[in-house]
Amino acid sequence: MGSLTEARFTELVDRGCTACSTKKLVIEAYVEGKFPLIGGEPAGVVTWAYKGETFVDGVFAIRCAACKHEVFADPMCPRCHAPDGLVRALETENAHSVPKECPGCGIDSVTYRAFVPATVLYEGKRAGKARTECDLYDPGYRGIRAECKSCGPFDPREGVCPVCDAPGPIRPQPR
Repeated sequence: MGSLTEARFTELVDRGCTACSTKKLVIEAYVEGKFPLIGGEPAGVVTWAYKGETFVDGVFAIRCAACKHEVFADPMCPRCHAPDGLVRALETENAHSVPKECPGCGIDSVTYRAFVPATVLYEGKRAGKARTECDLYDPGYRGIRAECKSCGPFDPREGVCPVCDAPGPIRPQPR
């Protein structure tokens, strides 16, 4: 679990901005996405794999959309709680190889799962769709495994935190 519980998250977003009283907030979080690849290059739209607790688990900052007042911020890695892990995650390049094909069957169309920093606009009880400016080869993009429709998952990233690369203890990956 991240440093926010669902109850604390709900309390913060229900209260809104304490500086200007608006309810429109910008939430920054590491969110897991499924990215279609062909030959190792992006080939379609990301499918976000989050809702409820899995989204709250990755939240590292909440600020007011109007006055930019910081409602919440945490420099720890949202996945493993390593001190200053967030900075390491956001500023380093992806350490997980991006496959050009499935090693089992050789097909060049695979799905790549990664944690990426994303922004969600939240107003009252309504959350917008996650959006990211982070691309496959940008700092902050954190690959965790690849999947083939025929062969299944391959090349999982194990032994280190998938977000900040800190050594264990590592929590299980979402499936």
